[in-house]
Amino acid sequence: MKEKDFQRTFNHWLKAVHKKTGLFELKITKGALPFSAVAPHQVEALLNAKHSCLYYKIPDVGYQNPADAFGLCGEEAYVVIKYPKAWYMIDIDAFLKERDSSSRKSLTEERAKEIALSVDRA
Repeated sequence: MKEKDFQRTFNHWLKAVHKKTGLFELKITKGALPFSAVAPHQVEALLNAKHSCLYYKIPDVGYQNPADAFGLCGEEAYVVIKYPKAWYMIDIDAFLKERDSSSRKSLTEERAKEIALSVDRA
């Protein structure tokens, strides 16, 4: 499965089940996910959306956009990790706490399941 395929599945879940505003960074892995897979600019965006404000200008690339820009202030923010059999939605603060306190350089599926706010079977 590619990230674009998971994105489609996740978007359907957001609309049908989650039904809340938030910012989501999706990752796919076949094993433990290296903490470094979530790039510094992605961490910054997630933290801004949750703890202050994130503003984003949607690029004009030739197709019809829903709007020109959006802002997220004080919203939920998650790293969503798709492992082979399930996916886990982890709050950005929990992800960073795990990254900074773990003796490992990656997040195992077992540990992701323990710290996730939401789990769904793939």
